[in-house]
Amino acid sequence: MVETHLRLRITHRNFLKIPPGVVYWSMVSSLSWFPQPLRRPAFRVRLRDPRPSDSVLLHAWRKEEALRAHQPFAPLTAEQIRTDLEKHLVNDLPNYGKDRYQWIVERIEDRTAMGWVTVSVRSWEHQIAEIGYSLATAFHRQGFGSEAVELVLYKLFYEAGMYRVEAKCSVENEASYRLLEKAGFRRDGILRSYFNIQSRRVDHFLYSLLRTEYFASH
Repeated sequence: MVETHLRLRITHRNFLKIPPGVVYWSMVSSLSWFPQPLRRPAFRVRLRDPRPSDSVLLHAWRKEEALRAHQPFAPLTAEQIRTDLEKHLVNDLPNYGKDRYQWIVERIEDRTAMGWVTVSVRSWEHQIAEIGYSLATAFHRQGFGSEAVELVLYKLFYEAGMYRVEAKCSVENEASYRLLEKAGFRRDGILRSYFNIQSRRVDHFLYSLLRTEYFASH
């Protein structure tokens, strides 16, 4: 028998907040044919909830030129980042009263913070979410970003029951769109002049990964 690894935590207080599509997902996830994830590789990174003290790191990372070249960062102070982090100290999925999540990417062997990933739930009812990710320059081109994306996809498809996960990246950011394609995302199209990055409107690719595609490869 295949045993699901998804356990929806439904309480008396939040049951009425669950959209109809998610209730259906909670029912079908208990059936014997629900796919069991393949044994996951031994990742070098993990996703942990942020701490207020991480604001100093985030502030420094957002100043790195390699990140600023492709990200539409607003000019936030460390204190403003800390205030935002305090809203996302607990990121358990699913939470139907919450639509934004953030985790710190941490190297397991020495607990070094390396970057961050975000999730924005576009619709709980239609099971659509969007991911974002950034690693500090020192950790680029070592496969850590791919591992972080794999971990957040596992959370979204197996824990949150999403059907469609989206991601956007600059058409000039080859490393980012190659990462998405490696993870199984398909390019849906181009968003023209989408973000203003360093006073310049930049086209972005829109990528998506469907639950059926993810389960077929995992």
